[in-house]
Amino acid sequence: MQSVSPRGSLQLGDLPATRWERARAAVPASTLWSAVLVFALAVTIARSTSAAYWVPSGIDGIPFVALGAAVLMALLALTRLPSWLCVAAGVAGGLVVATIATAPEFRAQHPLDPTGAGLVQVWIIRVFEGSAFGDQAFVGLVITLLMWITGGWLAWCVVRWRQPLIGLIPGAAAFTTNVLNTPNQQGYTFIFLALTLGLLLWTTYTASVAKAVAARIKMTGDARWDFWETGLVATAALLVIGIMLPPMSTIDRTASMESSLFTKWAQIQSKLNQVGIQGNGTIPGRVSTGFGVTVSMGPRLSQSTTPVFNYAVTAGPYPGPYYFRGVNDTLTTVVDGKPTWTYGTNDHTQPIAANDSPTFAAQYKWMALATFTVNMLLPPGSGSGDIYFYPGQFYSIDKPAVAHETQVPPVFTFATQLVTIDRLAAAPPSFTTKGQYNVTVSYPDVTTDELRAAGTDYGDWLAPYSSMPADGYRPPAAMRFIHDLALSITAGANNPYDKASAIEAYLRDRNRFTYTLTPKQPPDGTDPMLYFLNSSHEGYCQYFAMAMGEMLRSLGIPTRLVNGYGAGSYDDIQHRQVVRDEDAHVWVESYFPGYGWIPFEPTNDGVAYANTIQRASSRSVLCFTDNHCTVPSPIQAVTSPVVKPSTRPKDPGASDQPIGANQNRFRWLDSTMITRIAGVLGALLLLLIGLGARYLRPRTVMGVWRRVLVLARMAGAELQSGETPSELEKRLGRAFPEAAPHLHSLTDAFVVAAYAPPEMAQSTKPSVMEAWASLRPMMVRRVLSRVRPGRS
Repeated sequence: MQSVSPRGSLQLGDLPATRWERARAAVPASTLWSAVLVFALAVTIARSTSAAYWVPSGIDGIPFVALGAAVLMALLALTRLPSWLCVAAGVAGGLVVATIATAPEFRAQHPLDPTGAGLVQVWIIRVFEGSAFGDQAFVGLVITLLMWITGGWLAWCVVRWRQPLIGLIPGAAAFTTNVLNTPNQQGYTFIFLALTLGLLLWTTYTASVAKAVAARIKMTGDARWDFWETGLVATAALLVIGIMLPPMSTIDRTASMESSLFTKWAQIQSKLNQVGIQGNGTIPGRVSTGFGVTVSMGPRLSQSTTPVFNYAVTAGPYPGPYYFRGVNDTLTTVVDGKPTWTYGTNDHTQPIAANDSPTFAAQYKWMALATFTVNMLLPPGSGSGDIYFYPGQFYSIDKPAVAHETQVPPVFTFATQLVTIDRLAAAPPSFTTKGQYNVTVSYPDVTTDELRAAGTDYGDWLAPYSSMPADGYRPPAAMRFIHDLALSITAGANNPYDKASAIEAYLRDRNRFTYTLTPKQPPDGTDPMLYFLNSSHEGYCQYFAMAMGEMLRSLGIPTRLVNGYGAGSYDDIQHRQVVRDEDAHVWVESYFPGYGWIPFEPTNDGVAYANTIQRASSRSVLCFTDNHCTVPSPIQAVTSPVVKPSTRPKDPGASDQPIGANQNRFRWLDSTMITRIAGVLGALLLLLIGLGARYLRPRTVMGVWRRVLVLARMAGAELQSGETPSELEKRLGRAFPEAAPHLHSLTDAFVVAAYAPPEMAQSTKPSVMEAWASLRPMMVRRVLSRVRPGRS
């Protein structure tokens, strides 16, 4: 009869454990720890890439892709299959996983694409044409495949070839690109450095041990301790150097170094003329932030963090707001069935020589000057790459430029003089603003009382700015609602400034309106402005700016919208104020006789630079054109005038708090400081471990005996008064039975060394050291088991 007892032959419950034990026994401990470090590195690089936000739709799943590739290739590396077959299986698996992971994005972005072989043919054509590299779905596919290669190649090189440096090449390249182009990567940098150094140290150690075993060389215990002691100290030093040293450059050089493929990848240049439109623009709700030359109440947006430019104030001062003008939108019309503010249909141009100031038809009072140095990294696409961006009003630039004006007055009124500049563009033949330029701007240092007293003596040339189209722009009911609401809001205000301020305050009231990139869309047949003001009460900057602009124009107040960028955020890596696609912004300007165009901010998004614009309360001592001052005073570069919290994903310990206008101010607990603290603490921990290793490797026989007594006391065995070494050895042998033979050998040798003649005592040192090398790990384990009772 077959036994079914627990000790019988049918022990089914033990089969999984037996298989696991066999599998575990088949994998050496050195390989297992190498694999753990590889998995952690792959996930770190992938999470850094995800936080870099290369694709607006997000690639949050790539850490799982990198980890899956690392696990698969590590398992294949442990088999006896041919290398070419394992690598081919890894490549095929990467293509399948990347395709599956990005298929929803491809379907959303390209619903009209064919399927099957036709789809492959279409994308081959797009790749050769170059258009694929600006498509966010394709870029997502490439990044996902790169993360698969990063994890898989690293695991293969470490587990099969024992070559971690070769395995780190693709991952290090991807990680470097993230660090150079994305702020707040300090936490990932620290983790990457620690894991990389740990992997290199561990693989070097295991390789050395394997070579010694193959050569039948017996390694002493101190040889291992020497290696780890030196390695830990070197790792600590490299961590401190890597974290504490300043960057070699504060300018991102990748845009000029990368090939055109990777430049297009970094740019994600699929922006259309609408602000925020990205991709092919055919799918509602699949668009992202970015600069455009028109303003309409568009669909939902996602954020893009592609860097555009960085800047510093080099002469001034400049009190703000730090809004960088790109294009003035002055004409209200209908584009693709949507009410839209556009740049205008007329285009009067006037060349401007480098460092020259154009002649304007009207001269305004109390115009102060400031100079900005702008480093244009990646100019906007879609025909906007020639635009110079600058705050305030234009005064001069150190490059040849062309001024564009759209609402052109009758030529006999102002002759060749400019009334305003609606767009400042690069002069031919360059047609690009990429690189550095210095622009001097003017701004009105005017008080609220002066604006209230400015009056309404508008010239005839302002008529197009002061009214709405009689018909064809919005339904009559919507136009009446806008005008009646404006009258209601401004009831009691007796001057244009107070009226504009009242409408601004109304729209900024967070109890009435909510800022969001995902506003509710109006039902079919409902005017979007009417729906925004009367029902949804939620939108982003274009919604608020259009609402204020149209209400002011309905009241006869000259108004225009400005398309450009906000102040940006401080970059801890580049130590500059960096402006990105997500900083694209639209604001309002109204005209006040004698003072020109004055900015207003109707958007209240909770971001520091979108606060209500402050006016001067008294006249400052500045460089005024009224006083014939043409060169503002140089100042220390102010690179971070504002604080703008970011909503994009953060790495461990990241922060958006910049250093203030005073560059000497101590920045406490920003991302750089947190990373440096973590780096120093990690280095101190490694140094303490190294010092502990040094302490446990004494050079003399008496030093060995002292360490035995210290470790025995730490393990709970106190030295008793009057106890001889032999009595202590017997008592410790009973307390620590696993160490008894080594304790006996060491004690016998110590007694001879301590009490025998010098000639005989000297000969016992090698035996003492050998016994100590065997006893030391046992005593350390006993100490650790007392500190951590669960540890055996």
